[in-house]
Amino acid sequence: MDDTPEKHIAHCSSCGCKMDISPMGPYTNVVCPGCGSHTRVKCELGQYLLLGRHAAGGMSMVFKASDVTLDREVAIKILNEDYSQDEKRMQQFEHEAKITAAISHPHVVRVFTVGKAYGHFYIAMEMVSGENLEQRISRENAIGEDVMLPLAAEIIAGLQAAKHAGLIHRDVKPGNILFDAQGHVKIVDFGLALVTQGGKARATEIWATPYYVPPEALVGGEEDFRSDIYALGATLYHALSGYPPFPDTIKSTRAVAKAKEDIPPLAEVAPWLKPETCYLVDKAMALRPEDRFSSYAVMGEALRAAFKATEGAGASEPIRSRERAHRRAQSKHVRLGLLIIAVLTLVLLGSIIGLLFINQQGDDIVAHAYSGKGGEGDQAAIVLSGGADYDPEVAVMIAKQFRRAHEMIKEKQYSEAREVLTRLMHDDHVKEPTSSWAGVEAVIAAWLGGNSGDASEAISSLRQHMASHEVPAEGILGRLGEQLQAPKVIRDVGGEKNTMAAVYLMAVALKNWEMGAWDAAVPLFEKIQKNHLAHNSPWRVYPDLAQRYLSDFKKMESIAEMADPVDLVEAKQRLVDYKKLLRTLETQGRSRFRVRVWQLRLHRRMKGFQVPQDKVDEKVDEALDYEVALRKFRELVAVSKYAEAAAAMKSVEVSGGQKEGRHMWVYLAETASALIEGLEKVVIPREGLAMPIRAMDGQVYQRVVRAQKGGIHVKNPREDQRFLPWSAIQPDSVFVLFQKAYQLRLSNQEGQRRIEQAVCYLWLIGKEDRAERAASKLAEVNLDFRLRWQNIMKAQHKSP
Repeated sequence: MDDTPEKHIAHCSSCGCKMDISPMGPYTNVVCPGCGSHTRVKCELGQYLLLGRHAAGGMSMVFKASDVTLDREVAIKILNEDYSQDEKRMQQFEHEAKITAAISHPHVVRVFTVGKAYGHFYIAMEMVSGENLEQRISRENAIGEDVMLPLAAEIIAGLQAAKHAGLIHRDVKPGNILFDAQGHVKIVDFGLALVTQGGKARATEIWATPYYVPPEALVGGEEDFRSDIYALGATLYHALSGYPPFPDTIKSTRAVAKAKEDIPPLAEVAPWLKPETCYLVDKAMALRPEDRFSSYAVMGEALRAAFKATEGAGASEPIRSRERAHRRAQSKHVRLGLLIIAVLTLVLLGSIIGLLFINQQGDDIVAHAYSGKGGEGDQAAIVLSGGADYDPEVAVMIAKQFRRAHEMIKEKQYSEAREVLTRLMHDDHVKEPTSSWAGVEAVIAAWLGGNSGDASEAISSLRQHMASHEVPAEGILGRLGEQLQAPKVIRDVGGEKNTMAAVYLMAVALKNWEMGAWDAAVPLFEKIQKNHLAHNSPWRVYPDLAQRYLSDFKKMESIAEMADPVDLVEAKQRLVDYKKLLRTLETQGRSRFRVRVWQLRLHRRMKGFQVPQDKVDEKVDEALDYEVALRKFRELVAVSKYAEAAAAMKSVEVSGGQKEGRHMWVYLAETASALIEGLEKVVIPREGLAMPIRAMDGQVYQRVVRAQKGGIHVKNPREDQRFLPWSAIQPDSVFVLFQKAYQLRLSNQEGQRRIEQAVCYLWLIGKEDRAERAASKLAEVNLDFRLRWQNIMKAQHKSP
């Protein structure tokens, strides 16, 4: 028997040239070797003509096609090239077609025929023109009960039909729920389905999506229709709340199984939903199959009860919906009870926080800002955890922490305030969007403290938090996070009518101020200062702070407008004015930096005055030079420009104790720069290096493709590769890449050199504890390094 594959010949549509297309897959775009024209080949599969790609799945591609015999539009599903020669996958594919064809129901996609062409199996099925539920969730965030519950009824009906045919789907998820032109449900992709025997079946592989896969499938247990009920419950959880049951950062099977034990009740993440709806979803997602609905009929009864509740009282609009930006439902009795408890508790404690709302993601519903007359009815809202496990004591504790942070800011304890706000951002009891707003306030505290390095670190932490909590990029918070990180002045200012306007405007104003764009900062400070918040508002501190910046601006503006001194007498008087100005400034950061730059320029100008009997104070000149250079050094380190940072410090002339400080910073930066330069020369394997790389914007890439001067190329599956400069990569990811690239061993000189680079890099990115631990071990075996590090530590105690 001849097993030689059949040879397929095609002709160029332009010149007629023959082309051997045997190894090509269906609908491949081939370039003619004769004339260079492009031709689609293998487009005819039996009676079907492929017209274009429609969708891609994990194991297959779906094409839009025409049935030339019956003159109708169909969908053609073909196994991906990677699996087309895999006998097991081909059998599964054929199995899918047969079991789907066995189901005849209006809410299950129809299969017309199964065929084989060019060595590929294909399934011809009903063409569903609408979007899928996953796309709808992405577009709308949370979907209202009055819309989703009727759709759930159609999904239940389709799954029930599969059960009657002796099947379980095993991959119920939003991506497999399609909508036809009339908006009705069509369930697709029975590729993982099992034929049940005695009502149960056991799979040999796990391919289902982790969010929705039932717990029993993760451990290879028996599955039945209740497994599909769980997946449907998880799908409804995602659709109704706008959030998947657990974060996408959880990957391993063990971690997923653990996460499924701790999924918060739906009422906690979506408090606007009716109790009947929450019962429907929570019951379907019970951890043990025996605790779920005993049949689709029983689940249908619960669904009808939920729908009846929405008809009787009206469905609450999801807080996460795009249509709802600032309205909040006030009719939920449970929430009202919690509000009363919270208010009474906080009043007794004299808290500045009024009403504690139980809420999830939204842009304009974090806090009722205090505006207008600011009467007693103007209350704040901090978003905390709610539901059955709501704890007023925890609520009060968190409210106290916010109050404490704002008091610290008022008392100019900016570093301490930043620490408190950062902890609140990471506290699981504080829900979105309040947790992200706490992160924004941590950035504000860093800028108020005048340290640009701290601010960069706070922004990076905020962006990472937003990414892990899926804060919408198009919302006010998402846009603000991106604007704070971008190295440019923010002139497109929105959010002035947002209930968090004081915090939003303060963050934008400070960003512009610290970039030296005072023309873009001052008008914003004026708006904040005019925002008349109630006397007990937790954000009352920001108008007061805005007033400080406006005051400093007026002081500096009056001096900046003065003409340059023409002689030494005028210059010395101007120096007196500058020193007096520094003593009266109320803010840190850019304002003081600008005055010191003026001082430095004036000292240099004074050197040109020909008055030999009255020499300029060289030590003052050196001190100003060093301070300006050190600020520039820290700004460069914050964006991973270590070689430039070292050069900035080398350029300054110093004497005395400042020499030690300059030497320390130059050594640290040059050694860290050597680490980066080494990474740029690393040879990445052809298949790439599999490791997560987290960008500064929170995006995670799964593979490093190659390194080059200035950064690395990264990519995700089914995406084009992207170049990331070092400044766009989280420092922690850079260090992990360094660890993977080199074997850091103390037993040889090369390893010791790399470890010294790691020590300096860790120190500059703020990981002093890790740096000191590594330095201690290296010092035990390398005497030269021990002496260098001892000198660095001495200089560190003297350095600002």
